[in-house]
Amino acid sequence: MRTGCAIRHRLGFVLPPLAAALMLASACTPVHAEDARILLDGGKPIFDARYRLEHVDQKGRQKDAEAHTVRLRAGFETGRINGIGGAFDVEWIEHIGAQKFNDTINGDTRYPVVADPDDFALNQLYLISDGTIADTRFKIGRQRVIWDSARFIGNVGFRQNEQTFDAARLNYAGLPGLEMEYLYLEEVHRVFGRDSAAGRLKLNGHGLRARYRGFKPLTITPFALFLDYDRASQAANSTGSYGLQVDARQQLNENFTAFVAGGMARQDDHGNNPADFNLWYYNVEPGLSYGDWRLSAGIEQLDGNGTQAFSTPLATLHKFNGVTDQFLTTPTGGLRDLYGTAKTTLPVIAGIGGIKLFGAYHQFSDDDGSADYGNEWSLGFAKSFATSRGPVTLSLQYADYEADTFATDIDKLWLTVSFKLKP
Repeated sequence: MRTGCAIRHRLGFVLPPLAAALMLASACTPVHAEDARILLDGGKPIFDARYRLEHVDQKGRQKDAEAHTVRLRAGFETGRINGIGGAFDVEWIEHIGAQKFNDTINGDTRYPVVADPDDFALNQLYLISDGTIADTRFKIGRQRVIWDSARFIGNVGFRQNEQTFDAARLNYAGLPGLEMEYLYLEEVHRVFGRDSAAGRLKLNGHGLRARYRGFKPLTITPFALFLDYDRASQAANSTGSYGLQVDARQQLNENFTAFVAGGMARQDDHGNNPADFNLWYYNVEPGLSYGDWRLSAGIEQLDGNGTQAFSTPLATLHKFNGVTDQFLTTPTGGLRDLYGTAKTTLPVIAGIGGIKLFGAYHQFSDDDGSADYGNEWSLGFAKSFATSRGPVTLSLQYADYEADTFATDIDKLWLTVSFKLKP
């Protein structure tokens, strides 16, 4: 009873827009009883499963972490009546065997952190109106939100419990080459789960984003994101960020393709943040692909002023600044990340083809390069096997961080087996 009341309270803002959407749908086309069958017959089940072994050896910890965890996600996406439908899915995360890791809830600091605590929770529950009004898409409820590269907003899909949002999104694509979006955020459901004090963040968040493709081969994406957190303990993350992302890809000839991704943003204090600051972010990553090879090199910088640093707490942070996750919180001295990446598909080995090889190297320092934080290298393999029900993917990845002046030496190994039901 208590859980149901909580869900109704947090998702209460769904009901007025839903009523309006249903009224609009009814006005556009008479709704017959048999149309309800479309919701089921035109729908599709959602199911994926993932097992992971994560081994962590961290200097200064009494024991190595060894986490065996399983994540099951199941739900259903309905068909559409006049463009209106919905979806839900739930997640179950459970460790297997002895819990030889700090899951951020058990407080067992003998072990390094593996942020995959046991949980059973509603992951998504949303309503969508797509094309009910021409060139417009509206989505409201608990949902997955990923902005572009996920540098500012993402779902942290690497972790077993993904990050989702109680949010409303309005997209409009009725102008040539231009897409626009408004995003409202009410609550963040983080990877730490319902039993963690850090598992939920309540806020008043507003985002504006546009994507323009009129200057080919450039795609230009300006954005603004204003986050004002309810809790005083989160006030330092209440910020306003204004930025621009640019992506381009140009085929040079039949063998070579050049590409570049970059971005710049300014971040100021906002809302209940007691500090007074303005900080900058930039990233430039050019690259080249040839056949099955893709190579890139880049620099990413998040400024710090000694007490405050440029932050992106809603991002898919595992994707940036090294996979050992040493920089989930930007140091107050800022962060400069010089890096290179490589990926390819290996030739057929012992009759098995399609094996992906990927690796990266990072050199970390403060934002002016005067203090060396450390370096990280990583290497991984992945292979997908097609089945009649959907792909099964096997991956193995290793990463090693060597500390100079920030954090401690740490190495991590992941073995992952996943399955996703084909629609």
